Parts: sequence; C-alpha cells; structure tokens
Amino acid sequence: MSSRRPPLVRVLPALALAACGTASAQTDATTMPRVVVETLALPAGLRPADLNTLSDAPLSDTPLSAGVIDAEQIRERGVHSLKQAIREEPSASDAYNTIGYIESLQVRGFRLDSLLNYRRDGLPVSNHTPVAMENLEAIEIIKGVAGVLGGSGSPGGLVNYRIKRPTEAPLQMLLAEVSERGSVLAQGDFGGRFGSGNAFGYRINVAASERRPYPDDADGRRGFASGYFDWRLGTSTTLVAEFEYNALRQVSVPGYGLLDTNGDGVAETLPAPISPRLNLNSQSWSLPFESRAATGSIRWQQRLARDWRFELRAGAQRIRTNDRTAFPDGCSTGPQYVYPGLCGNGDVDVYDYRSEDEQRRTRTLDTFVAGTATSGAVTHELRFGVRRTHYTERFPPAQAYNFVGTTNIYSPVVLPDDPTQTVLNTQSDLTSSELSASDVLRAGPASLWLGARWVRLERTSVRSDGSEATGFAQDFVTPWVALGWQPWAGGFGYASLGRGVEIESVPSRPDQFVNYGAVLPALESRQVEVGFKQVSIEGHALALAVFSIDKPYGDDIPQPDGRLLRVAGGRESRHRGLEASGAFIAGRALRFEARAAWIDARTTQAIDPAAVGKRTPNVAPFAASLAATWTVPAVAGLELNNLLTYSDRKPVTADNSVELPSYWQWDVVARYRWLWSGTPMTLFAGIDNVTDRRYWREAPTQSWGGTYLFPAQPRAARVSLVANW
Repeated sequence: MSSRRPPLVRVLPALALAACGTASAQTDATTMPRVVVETLALPAGLRPADLNTLSDAPLSDTPLSAGVIDAEQIRERGVHSLKQAIREEPSASDAYNTIGYIESLQVRGFRLDSLLNYRRDGLPVSNHTPVAMENLEAIEIIKGVAGVLGGSGSPGGLVNYRIKRPTEAPLQMLLAEVSERGSVLAQGDFGGRFGSGNAFGYRINVAASERRPYPDDADGRRGFASGYFDWRLGTSTTLVAEFEYNALRQVSVPGYGLLDTNGDGVAETLPAPISPRLNLNSQSWSLPFESRAATGSIRWQQRLARDWRFELRAGAQRIRTNDRTAFPDGCSTGPQYVYPGLCGNGDVDVYDYRSEDEQRRTRTLDTFVAGTATSGAVTHELRFGVRRTHYTERFPPAQAYNFVGTTNIYSPVVLPDDPTQTVLNTQSDLTSSELSASDVLRAGPASLWLGARWVRLERTSVRSDGSEATGFAQDFVTPWVALGWQPWAGGFGYASLGRGVEIESVPSRPDQFVNYGAVLPALESRQVEVGFKQVSIEGHALALAVFSIDKPYGDDIPQPDGRLLRVAGGRESRHRGLEASGAFIAGRALRFEARAAWIDARTTQAIDPAAVGKRTPNVAPFAASLAATWTVPAVAGLELNNLLTYSDRKPVTADNSVELPSYWQWDVVARYRWLWSGTPMTLFAGIDNVTDRRYWREAPTQSWGGTYLFPAQPRAARVSLVANW
C-alpha cells in the first residue's frame, strides 16, 4: 500500500474549514440574517421519466410500471451501491452483486444486459463499472417495457440514472460520513446560475472515500468528480455539456457455493450461513479490482415553435478495468470432481484470475423532434427519433486463469500465485441503429399510445489471435401499443402489448464451450401488461400492475469432447406476476410506503425436457418492503425511518431441488435537522440489519453455469453530517 496520505485525509480538513468558515461568517454582527426556504419535490409518481421517449406526461399518467429512488432517499439511507438502492423495490433484485466488482440487477426475474438496459439521462451506457451516487438526482427503474423505450435488451426493464441539473438558487452542500469499520466519505455538491439573466448554470459534485467494508482484506478507495453546465441562448436554445469521472480501487469479495456432501460430484446441499466477514480472495498476492470510467455528453436543445422542440445529443463513455482475483470455483479434492460447487468438507479450488487493461467504449448519437398537434377533438403528442450506438470491447491478447491449489471456506490456506497468461481473449463490436416513432392520442379521459422502433443490430467477434471470426446483421421492428383511461382526477388505468430484442454471447470459457466468446443471433421477447395508478398531490399513491413476459435464451447441447455448444433460442422462460405499491399519509407525523411483487418465473421450453416447468433460479415468488417514517412531535427536526424487507424462498439450482430460505431484514435511520448560526445542518444516523441476522442473500447462476452464494451484510452503523448554505 502507498505511504502517501489518502485523498480523503486531504479533503476532509478542507471541507471542514469551508463549513466552519461559512458558519462563522453567519455570526458576524454586520451580516444580514438569512431566510432558509425549503421546497418539497413532487412525489415520484408525479414526475416524468427522463428517457426522452413516448411522452412528457408524469409517470402517474404513463402506461408503464416504474420505481424511482430519489437523491433524498439515497442520502438518507447512506446508499453507495445499486444493491443498497434497490432494497425497497421488490421487483428488482441482485444478480451477482458483491463488494469490489461491478453490480448487476434483475428486474421481474430477468437479468439486465450490462450495456443495453442501462441509461444515463436516457443515453445508453455500459454498466461494467461501479455506479457513483453523488451526482444522481434519481435512479429510475422502468419495469417490463420491451421495444419502445429500449429497442434492444432484457425485457425485465431499464435502469436510468437521472443526473443532477444546475439549481436556480445558489447551492453549497458538504457531507462527511463515517461507517462500517472506519469507512469515511467526503462529498461536495455545488450549483447555481450566473451571468446576464442567469444564462449560465452549473452543478459540480466531488467525492473521495476510503473504504473499510465488513469483509476482511477488502479495503479500497474511490475518487469522483462530475460537472453539468448549461448555457441558455435566449428563450429557445440551450446548450449543455456534462461529464463525470469515477475511479475505484478495491479488493473484490467472491461468492461461495453449494456443498457436495455425499461425494457424488453434484453439489446439492446449502451450507449454513457463513460469516460475511470472511473473504476467500485473501491471498498475499491478491490484487484489487480497478476501474476508471469517464462519461460525458453534449446537447443542443432547441424550441422550434410553441409546441415543438428538437434535441441533438452525443454521448461517450470509456471504461478501463483491471479485473484480478483469487477466484474460488469448483473442487478437485473429493471422490469426484465437483462443478459448480464445493466439496462437502468446504474445500474449493482457487484460480489466479487476471485480466488486465480491459477497455470498453460506448459512443452514441441521438436526435429527436417532439411536439403536439390537434386533429378535431384528438390531441396528438408526436415524437420521431434516430439513434446510433457503437460499443466495443478490447482486451489484451490473453488473460490468466490458472489453478493454484485448494483452500477451505472454514480454514483458509495460503496458496502460490500463477499469473501466466494462457487463455485467449475475444474482441467484440456491437452497432445498434434505431429509428423510432410514437404518437399519444388523447381525447377526453381516453388515450391511445402507439409506438414502433426499427432496430438494426450489427455484431462481430474475433479471438485475439485472429481466429474464430464471426459476424452478422439483423433487422427488427419492435411495436408497442397501449390504451389508457383516466376515470377521475389522479386515476389512470392502462393495458399494453409490446415486443423487444435481446442479444447474447457465449461465455469466454474454452474449457466449457466449443464456441466460447462467439456472438449469437438476436431473439425477440413478448410482453403484456395491465395496470392501474392513483396518486394525489398530498402524497397518497397506489399502483397495481399485472404482467406476462416470454423471453428466449441460448441453451447448451453436449458435445462428444464433453464441452457444450451454445445455440440461440434453445430455451424460453415465461415470467408472470403482480406488482403492488402504495403510499399513505397517516397525518403530519406519520407516513407509510409499502411495495410487493408476486412473480411466477418458469422455463417453458428447453433442450433438456427435464428443465421444462421448473422455476427460474434466484427469483423469489414473493418479495415485499414496508417503510414507516415518523416525525417526532416532541423534538423539532427529528425524524425516524424504519424499513422492513422480506423475500420468500427462491431456487438455487435449475432442478429446484435446493432453495434459499426466506429472510427478512430491519433497517433504521434517524434524521435530525437544525440551524447552526443560520446554516441548515442535517445529522443522519443509521443501522442496517439491526438484528444482525445471518442469511444467504442471493444465489445467481452465471451464463457459464457457475452458481454462487452471497451472504447478507452484518449489522452496520453509519453517521453522516450534511451542511447546506
């Protein structure tokens, strides 16, 4: 480790001095007294989604199901990862989320594609980098929309990161947080406008952290900076430029596996919950996962007429990663080789995995024109768009994945390293060209939503030695139609039907697949959804949605040499479910929010007939959350928030013979607000997993067949102080 002072140690004194300086200035007798005015944001259901598709209508009047986690929730709950952010959203869950690595989500039981299902202010970005929370106004989870919003990607939904905009009034915010085993975070958020007529706007966020998470030997550090700048050229034209840079260096924490207790080579026993503080990636030669990601965009927004506007946007993202870990996988010390899983005594093989200087680039050009027109008694909300996205993956010629010995999850063993690069990498390109058109027809309380997106996918892949080059191009049209009805103020019912396009690649594991690394032809999914929403400006809300989604996948055909040939469309799943959410204001002092999701996720077609009818692994048939916020009348400025989450039993294996037990968790946060020398201050104190329950949180099966178990975090406390002026 470097002997230099960590970035945060240098940042914290500066932030503290700035806060103290501001506070002391407020006490000057010559300073005019300040008046602090706080405005409440609209309820999430009354805000439009930030995707620049379909309509400017708020989510409450749009025929889709969505969840919104806003900046206030992110700050209050001490959220620093997607895993933490989605805790209140039962339709979303983890899909291999661990410390010191990228995070993946599944929505409605479908794993989201790391490129095609993530947006940043509506533009496609790769999720192959840890997500920064500091410059997010909200995380929008759009559930189940197939072709109109995304064009291609998993039908489970989209995740859109809404970026903070310049504020009309000056904003200065400093935050300092201490949590877990000495993790520290310093953050600054600054915004405002200046110039003639306040033509220039800015929003700058900076953060630095030293991470000491609960697993042993998983320390890390992170630095972050972002800027959002706009220039209003009169009343019709706005130019925007924004960027962010996120750098993370942290030792990753791999998962566990099922145990082969009878020595038959098949792991079928769920171990008792293991201490979440154990890190199997704790060898003297273990190197941290490193990610450096730069993302930005420029935009030209033009008002063409009173009811029409035009926007041109160009976005780019570059991610460089060094992915290194002592990776535990399989077991060779038992009577028979076990994969996936561990030997019955807890033995597990360890591989020295190193993939250095991975580069992923995304470039997008997007333009649309939108406006309204009237035809008799019908109002049309029209949108026409063009988008082209180019994504590349460039890896070094080879990576290391070498067996170095066997350790034990109950008694870890020191092992030697072997960084020899022996496995060829695969280079790949994806180009997506899209034309979209939509029309929202409104007549009285009724609305008809029509949309279609033409998508051309061009994909190529080649081994790093020039062999096994493959490539193809496919054209798709993904239509979408919905009927909407507003029976009364604040109420909205709808029914929708749509299609989507999904792509898939064969895992780059030559020991398991004949066609490893190859791209597969794209396939189409289908979805139907019916829902109802009711919201009020006072904050009461109710939302119900019933859905059915059919999605094809690649499936494997055994080969004579023992490996597998993966073919497109060999398997299909059907996920059907009901989602319900509501918010109730019981009075000035008490608020409740509840969410629940029932999902029946099953395989309907497969090459292996025994798989048909089985439940999808790692998908709970029922999940729910309940949040209660109490404003304490006896103590001005004090608010208590309790969150209770529950997940039903979910399958671990494809044959459903092993399940994770159901679990629940209780988290609590206290927030206290006051004025200190005229400066608004907020103190947050939170405890996650108050009862320190131990349970297996998730059991994802990866695309190459490995199944991994991840424990829940232990009880963890945090304290943060926020100053605004």
